[in-house]
Amino acid sequence: MRNPTRRLLLLLAAVTARTALASPNCPPLGPVFEKPQNFNSSAAIRSALANLTQALTARDRDNSAAVLANTTSYSIEVFSTSGDTPVVFSWHHTASALAASNSSAAGVKRVDSSTVYRLGSLTKVFAVYTWLAQDGDAKWNEPITKYVPELAAAAERAKAENDPVKNVPWQDVTIGALASQLSGAIRDYGLLGELSQQINQSTAVSLGLPPLNSSDPMLNPCGQWPLCNRTQFFDGLLQAYPSYAPFTTPAYTNTGFQVLAYALESIKGKSFKSMMQDSILSPLGLNRTYYDSAPAEQGVIPGNASDSTWYYQLGDESPAGNMYSSVGDLSVLGRSILGSSLLAPALSRRWLKPAALTSEPVASVGYPWGIRRVILPLANGKRTVDAYNKAGRIGFYSSLINLLPDYDVGFSVLIAGPAIPGNSNFNLADFIGVRLVPALEAAAREQANAKYAGDYRSVSTNSSLRLTTQDDRPGLGIENWLSNGTDMQTTAVVLAAGYTGVQPSIRLYPTGLETVRADGSRSAAFKATFEDVGLPARNDMFSTDCGSWVTLTSVTYGTQSLDEFVFEIDRAGKVVSIESPALRVVMQKT
Repeated sequence: MRNPTRRLLLLLAAVTARTALASPNCPPLGPVFEKPQNFNSSAAIRSALANLTQALTARDRDNSAAVLANTTSYSIEVFSTSGDTPVVFSWHHTASALAASNSSAAGVKRVDSSTVYRLGSLTKVFAVYTWLAQDGDAKWNEPITKYVPELAAAAERAKAENDPVKNVPWQDVTIGALASQLSGAIRDYGLLGELSQQINQSTAVSLGLPPLNSSDPMLNPCGQWPLCNRTQFFDGLLQAYPSYAPFTTPAYTNTGFQVLAYALESIKGKSFKSMMQDSILSPLGLNRTYYDSAPAEQGVIPGNASDSTWYYQLGDESPAGNMYSSVGDLSVLGRSILGSSLLAPALSRRWLKPAALTSEPVASVGYPWGIRRVILPLANGKRTVDAYNKAGRIGFYSSLINLLPDYDVGFSVLIAGPAIPGNSNFNLADFIGVRLVPALEAAAREQANAKYAGDYRSVSTNSSLRLTTQDDRPGLGIENWLSNGTDMQTTAVVLAAGYTGVQPSIRLYPTGLETVRADGSRSAAFKATFEDVGLPARNDMFSTDCGSWVTLTSVTYGTQSLDEFVFEIDRAGKVVSIESPALRVVMQKT
């Protein structure tokens, strides 16, 4: 066996001179700077919001088929957990047709932050939040059959029949599978998509569909009208073939959230509506949010109230898509989720993680999130921001909420109109995001530069480093790092890489770990990546140039990790020093 000490000395002795950096930096998943605060002080944010205002002003005059501004009203609100700027941006467009409608018609004539819209499937966020607030996620890997007797009986029948094509194996469907669209069960029973509830038999036949005998047991006896009761719902659901085996692929299902509500009612012995009120709506003061039957005088009701579905209720399927809310209340909801005001922080972090991938490389699925991986262009770095969104559509209404945990910022979009153009909620999200997300990243960089950049030194140990930010790279850059008069910048990268001839690059990223003291001062932990950026860029089938998560904490000295750094920050928010626990040194900011 080779002497490891001799190998280490050879590596360090053979270090080559540093040259210009070539390959991109690869940060760990998550924020690359501390989350921005004081949005009004950011030049990047002010510029982005001015641009958004100008663009929306022009959009609100566009009555083309893609926008229909004259008949489509909408409200937008951008929110943050920052105490200084809880509402970053607010915009409301009242369709001229609504403003000019008969004064005796139901609903408001001008929309604002407190105007109530229907949510459709955005309701699912409230449903999952209710479950987590009531019972946490400890049961999410338990089978749903444990809490829903109809499904336990169905599972036994399916075992006896041994026909996977015709029967959902409910014993394999977990609570988490239902919350994350991985159950494999059908999308709806009786309601959306059921043609026999929407057209008569003669129309069905004219469309090429076969006639259905009125005595056919598969013919829905309920659905849109009359609504199905619990017995009818399960009788119908259990006749339907599965879409997939559980955990095969995400397949959207509203029925899963109806079943989730039944399960939570079984566990807690209360109605789902009352649990949502007690766990979410009342604690957050969401006075413009309703599980069902919102007051018409608070809402935007385009055209005829009946045609708009304002009064229509989904019955037991309400947890999947029945609710009403305003953008003001959705801002409170979003801040609560991002700030963990009702859940333990670890539970919130688990909630805001993917459950499954989709066939699209930049998309995945959560509980019940649709997760979009937003790629921010950097000339010499890779940066991905994960956006957690949930959209909805019901009648004359469309909705979307989007959370950006990397910045503790989100936004909501609510739309109402008799002929909402397709994809309008996501079109507006794109409209906002393309301006907002780069500005948030720039604001975080601005604030990091003002707070952390500069020189740090320990005179007694001849140790020092410089922190900088660069527009083309993620995170804080460590430069001119000396430890006891030795070039630690090159040494650290050689030790981490295990070979010489490196072009060293060290970037520093926040971990979110902080110790806050009674006097307001705090310690904040950051993690460094030690990278050889002289390696060629890789985009092969299996090889990667972005595996930094594997190398974290890979070099230690006396138990302490060489990539660990701790800032000391005084009560006024000023950075005082940086500590390297592995090198047993504290360097003061000069």
